[in-house]
Amino acid sequence: MPTLFRILDALQLSPIKSILATIIRIDGSAYLKEGTSMLMMENGERIGMISPGCLEEDLFLRSKELFQSPYPQVVTYDLSSVDDYGWGQGMGCNGVIKILLEPITEKLRTDLLFLKKSLEKGLSVLHEKVFSDDYTFKKSTFQIVSKKDIKNHHYEFQPINEGYKYSYLFTPAPRILLFGAGEDAKPFVSLASKIGFTITLCDWRPGLCHESHFPSANQFIIGSPLHIIHSIHFSKNDYIVIMSHNFLKDQEFLAGLKNSEVNYIGLLGSKERTTRLLGGGEYPNNLYFPVGLPIGAQGPEEIAVSIMAQIIQLYRNASK
Repeated sequence: MPTLFRILDALQLSPIKSILATIIRIDGSAYLKEGTSMLMMENGERIGMISPGCLEEDLFLRSKELFQSPYPQVVTYDLSSVDDYGWGQGMGCNGVIKILLEPITEKLRTDLLFLKKSLEKGLSVLHEKVFSDDYTFKKSTFQIVSKKDIKNHHYEFQPINEGYKYSYLFTPAPRILLFGAGEDAKPFVSLASKIGFTITLCDWRPGLCHESHFPSANQFIIGSPLHIIHSIHFSKNDYIVIMSHNFLKDQEFLAGLKNSEVNYIGLLGSKERTTRLLGGGEYPNNLYFPVGLPIGAQGPEEIAVSIMAQIIQLYRNASK
């Protein structure tokens, strides 16, 4: 996800001729999945990767002629060699990979900026590419889809009449709502942003909850716990982390969330503290405490890793 937004940002800001490389089909196994993209610019700059490093140089060499052409091209790499002399070079890639190289024409740039704006608005976009039997590129479309039309799987490659259709569903970046703008929240916000989550930072202290302290956060909400809760439209796919270290504020914030349908509420602190916060009552199934995977984390940076590992685990399982 973060690579996609870096690519879209670069296309919006840079006039340099570029080519978008996208994995459209894998037979066997590969380091990355279908739908993974990399942007190659004529000046040699690249954003993203589509392999552990074994294909990028060759792809860039193949792309030199395409910088002067508007026509896409599909290239195939056979990584199934069992020795160290094939494309995979012993890196564990055992599949045949088809990669589409698309010169960034004005139409494609317009389509990709439409994708960017749609995702930023929280909308999902279905992207389809059509190929002939010999993998000659024929057309592509980008279409906003409603939640009721979204399938469980994000990718399909299927035969159609006299060709193939590649489908990929782009969904908005998942959101983390963080309550608590203390010093130990900084590495967590930074890590979550790098991974590709959007962050809404909430706190009752305006002196802490602002952009100069948290440049990676996407939104700031300042106020009492109830004011914050009433300011947010919660989604089932949101991830909430409570780490304000203020017992009464945490208690008020947690009480306000009792009827929410979010899948994840992570609470920093011991089991004893959480029991006190809940007043000795039963805790909901979506409450995770102590927050994070039990990796023996110490210090803000390691705790940030453990929390994000737990969130990623739940996010990926929900996407299957």
